[in-house]
Amino acid sequence: MPSTTTPDTLSVAQAIVSYGQGLVDNNNIQIYAQVQMGEIRDVTNVLLAGNACLEIYANQDDSQHFAFGGKIRDEQTWFLLSLVSLDDAQAAEIHIYQIRDALVRPFQIHATLGAIGSVYHAQIKANSGKFIKIFRNGQWFRAHLIEVMTRQEWYVPTPPGVIA
Repeated sequence: MPSTTTPDTLSVAQAIVSYGQGLVDNNNIQIYAQVQMGEIRDVTNVLLAGNACLEIYANQDDSQHFAFGGKIRDEQTWFLLSLVSLDDAQAAEIHIYQIRDALVRPFQIHATLGAIGSVYHAQIKANSGKFIKIFRNGQWFRAHLIEVMTRQEWYVPTPPGVIA
């Protein structure tokens, strides 16, 4: 693991965005028309013609001293919200299942988000997945929500080290 003297939360979020942008289905077609940190302002335009989008939100955050010598462990969770149009409810239901399957795969394969920054562990949080409907931009959308947990490790620079 690289020895770093600062947490890098933005790099973790960017890695999750990058995973989402790179997802393809079994026919090598890109899963999401748009992936971004935070809310997409007008999802109706993005979700035209059967497209899907992914929004990433930071959720929980913790930072604790782990050991003497200034080792710090940060644990964060991230909401990953996939959205599809409900113009055709049957097609939306099938599509959201396929999106779920494509989305969980990289987080089950890459336990460190591909060694991004100081991340030493990443996983889907147990019992966090939900299939839901969301009202946005004046209409309902079919959605899948999952929570990913990441852990970073970094060290307080010496000197001065941890100050009493």
